[in-house]
Amino acid sequence: MTIAIIIIFLASAALPYLLKKDKHVRNGALAASLIGGAMVLAMSLPALFAQSAEWANDWWLMDRFSALIVSLIALVYVSASLVSFRYIEYEYREGALSLAQVKLYYSLLPVFVLSMIVAAMTNNSVLVWLALESTTLSSTFLVGLYGRRKSMEAAWKYIILCSTGITLGLVGVLLTNYAAHLSNPAADLFSLTYLAHPAAKLSPEIIKWAFIFIFIGFGTKVGLVPMHAWLPDAHSKAPTPISALFSGILLNVALMVVIRFKHITDMALGGSGWTDGLFIVFGTLSVILPAMALFIQNNYKRMLAYSSIEHMGLLALAMAFGPIGIMAAVMHMIGHTLVKSSLFFGAGEILMKWQTTKIDRIGKLMKFAPYTGILFLLGILSIVAVPPSLLFVSEYAMFSQIFIQHWLLAVAVMIFLSLIAFAMLGLTFRLLFEDGEHAEIKEHMEKEGWNMTHTIIAIQLAAAVVLSFVLTSHSGTEFINEIVKTIS
Repeated sequence: MTIAIIIIFLASAALPYLLKKDKHVRNGALAASLIGGAMVLAMSLPALFAQSAEWANDWWLMDRFSALIVSLIALVYVSASLVSFRYIEYEYREGALSLAQVKLYYSLLPVFVLSMIVAAMTNNSVLVWLALESTTLSSTFLVGLYGRRKSMEAAWKYIILCSTGITLGLVGVLLTNYAAHLSNPAADLFSLTYLAHPAAKLSPEIIKWAFIFIFIGFGTKVGLVPMHAWLPDAHSKAPTPISALFSGILLNVALMVVIRFKHITDMALGGSGWTDGLFIVFGTLSVILPAMALFIQNNYKRMLAYSSIEHMGLLALAMAFGPIGIMAAVMHMIGHTLVKSSLFFGAGEILMKWQTTKIDRIGKLMKFAPYTGILFLLGILSIVAVPPSLLFVSEYAMFSQIFIQHWLLAVAVMIFLSLIAFAMLGLTFRLLFEDGEHAEIKEHMEKEGWNMTHTIIAIQLAAAVVLSFVLTSHSGTEFINEIVKTIS
């Protein structure tokens, strides 16, 4: 099944160059994404819901954690492909993209997604590094797709910082493998399942240095402060379906890899206290910086990007506070994936209508694009954890644990989260209701109609609400607890 999925995605990458018209390219890419997404879900969902046994071999690992992440990748990929059909058609019709750029977009998209799938389910420590590097190489050209000065600057910053980080991560991976070799030269040095086993008996001194390199290196890909500098630029300059994949799922994939190596390190050290300290420090920093940056933003895509840094910080914090914290982190991953990707899809609708990401040039979004405005407002309320959003449930659970163990930290983080919510709601209300520049142009705009993107946004936001009730039920908490067991 795994080989078949790889073949389908590689064929999807080649397909655009076999077709001559933009409509055929878009239709073929959409069909291929639906087939590929269905195949991925057919592989991951049985393991996620325990309809089939977890399995592992020298190359692949399908436990409940990887099954969850792979399922989220497939869902966001299909959603982004459906949104792309309308978005890329508009960009091509308006002359923002040439046919060659359309083909490049639809060729790199499945390669980018396949790289994330491989990173999420590989059992080989070197292959996971190769997959993460592949996500950078494939998505760099998507960030710079438009060929404009600022998008090219963002692409260069993205590839330089993330490739540097991934290189540091490779040093950490090789140090981990070296520690395994010292303990048992005949062992399977590259197997993540072996490295995480107590029998590996890894050297604590070497494994500490290894994890520092991994945490800083792969943490760059996660967007943790201060390794975050690429993220606001790349997320704001990429086509919005790609921004949705970046914020909605790529950051989770990179964090998942860090978590895998955290478990290996914890087993070698005989406890999680040392790695928990790193997660707390960098998680807290990743909440503080967006709280300050959001008050000076005038770009709604950068606003969403800084929000993603904040939520990666919250996930890192939650992972440091025991099983209940990890349960909260799992729920937060799901909620953030659904809500943040839907917000970027909404940002794409705004961008198509106004041709700008500057908030003060838009204004009165609710009047001229009421469907987009309502859905965007609901998404913002969900992302700042207003109930009944799933993010409210996850943040409530994580702070219940932080208060018990470090109440001063909990108070400080909650203050910064309140500032973030205040800033994001303020920016959103300016976007929705205030007059922007060139208001006279808006009077001639066509009335907005309901479209496929609105349907996808509505479904994802509704899912985030429904899951807040499902995952807090008895069966729901048992389901999350089974995922936690595979992490810790």
